[in-house]
Amino acid sequence: MKKILLIFLVLCLSGCSEKEVKTIIEEDKDLVSINYPITGINVLDDAVSSYVNKTYKNFKKDYSGIKKPELNISYTYKEVNNNVVNISLNTFISADKTINKIKTFTYDKKSKKFLSMEDLIADLDALDYDIKKLLLEKYRDADMDFLSNVSYDYFTIDDENLTIYLGPAILKDSGSELIYLDIPLDTLDMLIDIDKSKASDNYLHIKKRNIDYDDKVVALTFDDGPSKYTNEILDVLNKHDACGTFFIVGNKASFYDKTLVKLVKNGNEIGNHSYSHKWLNRLSPDEFKAEIERTQNEVKKITGFTPKLFRPTYGGYTDRLKSYTDLIFVLWDVDSSDWKVKRKEKILKNVIPNVKDGSIILFHDNHEYASLAIESVIEELADDGYKFVTVSELLEIKELREQE
Repeated sequence: MKKILLIFLVLCLSGCSEKEVKTIIEEDKDLVSINYPITGINVLDDAVSSYVNKTYKNFKKDYSGIKKPELNISYTYKEVNNNVVNISLNTFISADKTINKIKTFTYDKKSKKFLSMEDLIADLDALDYDIKKLLLEKYRDADMDFLSNVSYDYFTIDDENLTIYLGPAILKDSGSELIYLDIPLDTLDMLIDIDKSKASDNYLHIKKRNIDYDDKVVALTFDDGPSKYTNEILDVLNKHDACGTFFIVGNKASFYDKTLVKLVKNGNEIGNHSYSHKWLNRLSPDEFKAEIERTQNEVKKITGFTPKLFRPTYGGYTDRLKSYTDLIFVLWDVDSSDWKVKRKEKILKNVIPNVKDGSIILFHDNHEYASLAIESVIEELADDGYKFVTVSELLEIKELREQE
C-alpha cells in the first residue's frame, strides 16, 4: 500500500495546482513524519516530491532491520518575490547513526529555471568573507580550509536573513549537528528583490461558551494539521455549534494562515504539536524548546492567540520534557484511529462506545478520514446529551467539579 501511495503522490504532483502542505505520518514499525509544500508550480513540485519520495524509499530500504528508526522531513518556504520561490527541506534521520541534511530548491517562475547562489548574490567574494567572519564568531573550532571547497547551494531566505547551511566537517566533534549561519540581507548585494511578509493585525480570543459544569462534556481534538481538510471540519463544527482543539504542526501555519484565523474566530482552540513533528524524547533541551517556541511564535503572529496546551508527537513524553515548558501536556482517552481504519463506520465504532463524560477524543485533520466521519460523531454524541467544549474549557470544568 505504501508503494502505491508514493506513486500516487508523484502523479498528483505533476498536475495539482492547489497550494497545500503534503503530509505523511507513520508510527507502526518506523517513526515517519514528512511535511512539504505543494506550490502549484509543476516543475518545482515535481523536483521536491521526487527528492522526498527517493529519501523515503531509501530510508525504508536502509533501516528496515533497525528498531524504531525515525525519518523526519520538514521545510521552510519563502515567496521571495512575485516570481521567486525558495523551499528548503530538512531531512533528519535517527537510527544507528544520526543524519541531518538540507536540500534547497529556488525557482524563478519568470525565467522558468532553478536559481543558484550566483543568481542571487552579486559579490560572492563578499559572501565568503561574511561566512568566514561569522564562523569564527559563532564556531571557534571552524576549519577555514574547509571553505575552499564548500558549496553554497543549501540555504533559506526569510525577511531578514540569508541562512547558509554547511557540513559538519567544518567543526571538530560536531557529530550530526546542522551548522548554519544567519547573514543579514541588508549586508548583501542582492540581485533580486525580497518581499517582506506583512505582520498580522489579528488579535483573536476564543469565544467563551456558557456550559453548566454538571453537563456531560466532551472535547474533540485534532492532530497534525492544519491541512486542506481542516476547513471542512471547521464548517461541520460551526454547523452544529460544536468546537474542537487543533494541535497544529508549526511549519504548516503560514501556509494555512486564513484557516487558523477562521479556526479561532469560530470559537475553536489551537494547541501546540511541535514545529516539525520530530520524536521529542530524542531531542536536546534546546532543540525541544525551539520546536515549542517556533510554533508559539507562528500562531501568535497569525492569530494573536498564544497556545497554552501541548500534545507531544506520537503521544510520547517524559517528565524531563515537561520540565522544559510551561505548556500543559494533553493526551487523550478515546482514539479514533482514523488514520489507520480509514472508514467512517470503523471510526464511529472506535469512538462512540468508548466516550464518557470528560473524554478527550483524538482525530487527525491532515487527511480526509476525520472530515468524513466527524459530523456523524457529533450528531450521535449530541443525541446522547453531550456538550462540546475545548480542552481548556474541559480542564476548567474538571477543576470546578473537584472543588465542589
